[in-house]
Amino acid sequence: MLRHDTQEPMLPEPQPEPDAGWLALPRCRLGSQVLPMVLLHPRHGIAIQGGPPEAASLVRERLERARFSAIFPGVLPILRLAEGQSPEAAFAGQEPVNLPGGDAWSLCARRALERDAPQGQLVPLGSSRRHRNRRGRRMAVAAGLLALLLGGMAMSMIGMKPAQSSLVAAPAGAP
Repeated sequence: MLRHDTQEPMLPEPQPEPDAGWLALPRCRLGSQVLPMVLLHPRHGIAIQGGPPEAASLVRERLERARFSAIFPGVLPILRLAEGQSPEAAFAGQEPVNLPGGDAWSLCARRALERDAPQGQLVPLGSSRRHRNRRGRRMAVAAGLLALLLGGMAMSMIGMKPAQSSLVAAPAGAP
């Protein structure tokens, strides 16, 4: 079976190892780089096995693009493991995960790391969008009023009389 966005075969859903609690994300693609293995643990953080020396900063950048810190503000250790180093040993002495929502961060991080993030710079929308919509409504009302005015002027120039009422008033002396 092939993924719909690439010609790579789909891998089965990675499953956490029951005894260790680590979730493995093999061949994690971050831009032009591929990290051989990214490990997530709800209590320890994110460990990266292999890949370029700047792998931890690539993961942080991907999480920022996914607005991870806006959803989960706090401490999330992200480490690149040395060759043959166990994840538990790497996180010994590190500040523990301190994010709201318990282990919900791991699902959000997993989704951000498994999918390509949008490219380009993040730009806040701010209030300019609201003003643009308000300005558009005002322009539409002004254009409608102008059309009514011009239509009325055109009708008076060609000599059209306004429509007469079809109601007939009773004569003043009639019962």
